[in-house]
Amino acid sequence: MADHQNKIEKILLINPPRFNGHCVVREMRCASLATVTVSPPVELAYLAGLLRKYAEVKILDANGLNQDFKDIEKEIERFRPQAVIFTVSPTTFRADAQVAQISKKIDKDIKTILLDSHIAPALPNEIKQSFPEIDYLVGGEPLMNIPNLLGFPGVSDLEKHPLPAYDLLPISRYSSLSFTRKKPYGALITSTGCPNYCNFCVIGGATVERGYGHRWRFKTPRKIVEEIKYLLSLGIKSIYFFDETFTVSRDRVRELCEMIIDEGLKFEWSCNGRVDTLDGETIKIMKKAGCWNIMFGIECGSEGLLEEANKGTTLARAMETVGHCKKNGIMISASFMIGLPEESMETAKQTLAAAIKINPYRAQFVIVTPYPGTKLHEELKAKGLLEKDYSFSGYDAYCINNSPVIRTEKMTSQELAQVQKYIYRKFYLRPSFVISTLLGIRSFSQLWDILKFIRYLK
Repeated sequence: MADHQNKIEKILLINPPRFNGHCVVREMRCASLATVTVSPPVELAYLAGLLRKYAEVKILDANGLNQDFKDIEKEIERFRPQAVIFTVSPTTFRADAQVAQISKKIDKDIKTILLDSHIAPALPNEIKQSFPEIDYLVGGEPLMNIPNLLGFPGVSDLEKHPLPAYDLLPISRYSSLSFTRKKPYGALITSTGCPNYCNFCVIGGATVERGYGHRWRFKTPRKIVEEIKYLLSLGIKSIYFFDETFTVSRDRVRELCEMIIDEGLKFEWSCNGRVDTLDGETIKIMKKAGCWNIMFGIECGSEGLLEEANKGTTLARAMETVGHCKKNGIMISASFMIGLPEESMETAKQTLAAAIKINPYRAQFVIVTPYPGTKLHEELKAKGLLEKDYSFSGYDAYCINNSPVIRTEKMTSQELAQVQKYIYRKFYLRPSFVISTLLGIRSFSQLWDILKFIRYLK
């Protein structure tokens, strides 16, 4: 425990503001700009759930509330915390770091703690030099490492995770065109780590210690149901299971679904999956338990590249699993990757053809992002395919109109950006897709989100 003079009695957790009009996702396993999604800071919610056992805790979700850094400054001056914990994304790092600068300007004794698994574990010295106002960098096990920094006991056992402090968040602000149809929505973490070794991933392809590592750890269905009931008690109607791969274990998925059905829990939910982890029977019970949407990472379009990028995830296998989902009325979202070293205009068009053949409810086409501290970063750097190395800016190719930091053996970075927009237009502006989307609109807010997205296709 910290000594009495420096005892931590007030803690402020901050999700920094939006960036150039974009909402931002800032989580350990996923950080990106978002076009039409306002996501809850789920890892801050779990952390707050633990820390408030020992101190007065507040969460300021400036991203969710669409507040700016002046609002953050006012809250720090009003609340007077002894510790400020904040998150960042690679694209918004320089802007987000203002949280530490503002904190130190108000009170130089405030402990400033950065929670970030994307950049901090790979470039700790560079961050310390460029942002001296940040006292501590935490790149893994936040519920263990951050409480210990503050003099409190941490938790590593997922079964002992606290309930996420959604009561401290502006729940009504959260929505997602891909993952929610009903509002309000929340996210839960039911497992950590990932057993796969994709070289582009900050977990699977990591060359530094970060996140929760390769070892897949999971909460039991009974623990998950406890958290589900808590969110439902707050009026949340839709839940996104924010795991790397929620469907790693079919047995766990089936047991959870059976408990949801047996206890009569009524809510819609979505998750991330891999097409080679599911079968028809599992998909059927998922639908009965309220699953309406699964996000699959298809990675690339041509069958050869699919096999290389993600063993077992061929286009034929993807079509089989997608067929089971559609047969049972589960919507499919799909993430396709473009920009691996062998990418050409021909293979990019194969990606588009695969996406149209699969015909998911939503699709994203992501230019590969070689985060520092991953095997892919080292490979592309050795091949001379990095247009610029990381400098606390612009490492995000989820959003259209962002400039890629890579080129391929056959395409320039400008050509990659052009082909990304080309694929988005060709996929989303198909007459059949437009008609089915319009017929599926349930509310004015959903229509508004769709119109905002279409604006980025221009």
